[in-house]
Amino acid sequence: MAACFEALLDEPVLRSRFDKAVGGSGLDRTTTARLTVLAFLHDFGKANAGFQFAVGETRPGRPPRVNHIAASLFACRRPDVVDALGLSELAGAWGYQAFEALLSAALAHHGFPATLPNATGDGPLNIWRRFKAYDPLLACRELNRLSRQWFPEAFEKGPELPKSPALSHLFAGTLAIADQIGSNEHLFPFESDPRDCYIDVARQRARDAVGKLGFARARWRLRAPEASFQTIFGHPSPRPLQRAVNDAPVECPLLILESETGSGKTEAAVWRFARLFRAGLVDGLYFALPTRAAAQQLHRRVHEALQRVFPSDAHIETVLAIPGYLKAGEATGWRIGKFDVKWRDNPEDADGLARWSAESARKFLTATAAVGTVDQALLSGLLVKWAHFRGSALARSLLVVDEVHASDAYMNEVLLAVLRGHLQVGGHALLMSATLGSEARDALARPGAHQVRRTELADAKRVAYPVLTLSSADGQPDFKRFGATGYEKDVVMESRSVLREPTRIAQLAVGFASQGAKVLVVRNTVREAQTTFAEARNQSADGLLLQVNGGPALHHSRFAAEDRILLDDAVERALGKRRVPGGQVVIGTQTLEQSLDIDADVLLTDLCPVDVLLQRIGRLHRHQSHGRPDGFARPRCLVLVPEDGLEAPGLLRYGLGMSRRGGIYRDLRILELTRRLVSTHAVWTIPKMNRMLVEEGTHPGRLAELEAELGSSWVDRSIESDGRAIAERQVARRHSIKRDRSFQDVSFPDLDEQVRTRLGEDGPRIELADPICGPFGRSVATFNLPAHMFRGADGMPSTKEIEEARAESVSGGLILHVGSHRLRYDRVGVGELA
Repeated sequence: MAACFEALLDEPVLRSRFDKAVGGSGLDRTTTARLTVLAFLHDFGKANAGFQFAVGETRPGRPPRVNHIAASLFACRRPDVVDALGLSELAGAWGYQAFEALLSAALAHHGFPATLPNATGDGPLNIWRRFKAYDPLLACRELNRLSRQWFPEAFEKGPELPKSPALSHLFAGTLAIADQIGSNEHLFPFESDPRDCYIDVARQRARDAVGKLGFARARWRLRAPEASFQTIFGHPSPRPLQRAVNDAPVECPLLILESETGSGKTEAAVWRFARLFRAGLVDGLYFALPTRAAAQQLHRRVHEALQRVFPSDAHIETVLAIPGYLKAGEATGWRIGKFDVKWRDNPEDADGLARWSAESARKFLTATAAVGTVDQALLSGLLVKWAHFRGSALARSLLVVDEVHASDAYMNEVLLAVLRGHLQVGGHALLMSATLGSEARDALARPGAHQVRRTELADAKRVAYPVLTLSSADGQPDFKRFGATGYEKDVVMESRSVLREPTRIAQLAVGFASQGAKVLVVRNTVREAQTTFAEARNQSADGLLLQVNGGPALHHSRFAAEDRILLDDAVERALGKRRVPGGQVVIGTQTLEQSLDIDADVLLTDLCPVDVLLQRIGRLHRHQSHGRPDGFARPRCLVLVPEDGLEAPGLLRYGLGMSRRGGIYRDLRILELTRRLVSTHAVWTIPKMNRMLVEEGTHPGRLAELEAELGSSWVDRSIESDGRAIAERQVARRHSIKRDRSFQDVSFPDLDEQVRTRLGEDGPRIELADPICGPFGRSVATFNLPAHMFRGADGMPSTKEIEEARAESVSGGLILHVGSHRLRYDRVGVGELA
């Protein structure tokens, strides 16, 4: 493991992160060697006799089996073990405070800080006594001797270890990565009796391993092709926003790009990465999306572009970073047992090893390039197992977070924690949004600030759009205005009081489609999407509905993972760049609003916050090249609102308002301001009006004015909504890693389940042991089910019941059996049996 740590530190980008964490003149030769000694000693607890004789039956007189991490902590309380290892001498010579922090980090190589099983005592005494011919203290002295022989520079005179919290956290994660590499028995065959010269063998194997697993990337930078826009994307010239992002100084670590949907932000991000890569400032890319569907849709585009960023012999395969999926580039695989993976293309050993990062969720961020959900990045900032592993892997990469907006207080607070840690060690990030309010932008531009600066409404509306914000060291963001994309659309806005009338909604959609229009219907909840779909079918409109494998379908999150791929493809065929003429209705939920490259003539959407509404409108007239049917030359948006106002009961069913368990769109003030914007502005000119619309619909000043106008009942609702958001931010801060505190001061909750990337009840993830043919004719096995389906008397299924879940075929679909629960799965998704 020490040799793997050395090999990782030989990579310039990671080395620069350590330099930044140390501060001053960076990581000197002596400090590097001392860190390597601590890496070498990371498993000294295995020297205990209980561990060495763990195999076989426990018999009287035999030392008890003790977890080697706990044994290490117990050993630190025993003067004889400490003396044998030379730990006191090292702490005295290298600086006690930093030594303690870094030793704690070294003992966390299994993904979380080491803790004793009990608060007092020295553990079983006989594990450190001689047993048979084995003497644990002699083994510790041998470790001490070898550390001095193999890493002599560590013991030369030099400065004390840096007292840097950032270093201790970065060291913990890098050591965990090195431990995972060094534990690969194929790359490091077992040596029963290693000689003193074994370090030479280990170093050569470590260099080979780091290369084969895709960590040695500096060699590619020197041979990377020209990173021109035309070379990468095949277009002769970039758009203004793409030019602005590429021209931003490489020394600026944080950019925030605001531009309308479909304006080319993805290409701007890839081009930015290419420039930073060639400058030696990053050597990896993680593209974080809000949903699995968005990540799946974007994966191919990013993968194909990166083939022209790296030299051809690098064989970069962009990982799809979604748990349960096994995809690297074009290759797909399946899991065999708990740890092994079989790839369909039967790669050679070298190519198979290069897919190491794709084979487990905790390794996703170690990939040279990956596209996945934002959750994977957020896990690097939370108090959960493998957070430091993820954080140190991410440190090398450009972190791109797409579709950032202010709708989730908890996730945004966690994102701020991730950005603080990432930038603290010299990482780079690019945040992108079509709809970012001033308050959210100001917070994200200053992730290290303790208090958000409030921008007055008039000033907020004067900020240019589109715009690139450069976050500066002095805390003052620099706004770079650039020209628009050249495509402006006038969207005809109309409010319809039919939110509670699925029959009428279906009639409107079918009527437009009958005139040849491509119609997108976005409901806020799965239940209402399913109800609207059923009403459309009742109107004998099957032929106009989205078609999947010979029958009608709709699009939402409650489908098997395998079928979600079919549904995404079907939506893109119906409404994508290559859509064919003819009317069609696509009904779904929020899964249709983010990152799917689709183009509708008419949008019917439930009322939602204005920033979300603009995301949905981004799916209208997305491509200028498409011909439009008669009567639909102008994009048209019908916003479905309650006929009796937002104070009426029963709106939670439609995703509006808040209950004790939460809600989808909880702030009624923002919903009311959005409703008014639709009523008062008959035409929305996009993107010219984006800034005004977002600020008028979300700015704290406008919210306060609305409260004063509407009276005490709205003030009470506002207090409840704001209080919930404040509480969620506090929970996020409590759950986030404080990388400005030394590693030994970090403690993790007892259970990872207490800490999540998104607040709310977690439903079970079902992985059928025996895949079965689903309603669309494809074999299915993976279901992510919502918690509310299990709120009955039987409650949430146990782990054992989830593992033993099964399915049976019935007419039109399946019945899922999860413990005592029975759920139906058919063309409308998972639902409760009647």
